[in-house]
Amino acid sequence: MHDRPDHPTLLDAVAEFLLTHVSPALEADKALQFRVLIAANVAQVTAREFESFDARLAVEARGLRALLPTHAALPTLEKGSQVERQAALRTLNDALASGLAAGAVPLDTPGLREHLLQVAKATLAVTNPRFDTTL
Repeated sequence: MHDRPDHPTLLDAVAEFLLTHVSPALEADKALQFRVLIAANVAQVTAREFESFDARLAVEARGLRALLPTHAALPTLEKGSQVERQAALRTLNDALASGLAAGAVPLDTPGLREHLLQVAKATLAVTNPRFDTTL
């Protein structure tokens, strides 16, 4: 039985094809070559998002559980489809942002800074893995 490649593998193959074969052939059309580079980057970022979704969600959920321990959206992070888990994460992040803006979650809340740094680093690892996240 021949197994089909997973989504990240397919996206990486598309990006590689665009960068290796299409972009060099467009040397005369710099604007189109630039758009091909953007398309390849989108494919690479999407592949990294697929690959790292569960790990990033787990890290972010752990921090949000500590910061919003009684929020109703928390159980959805463990059970539910990927779309439902993303929606729950968005709900929790909105609640945290609202709490920070209203002063209900003080800026000196233990673990807040660490959580925000961890989430920012995880996001940068997906969108720009060459970005130096050391402090």
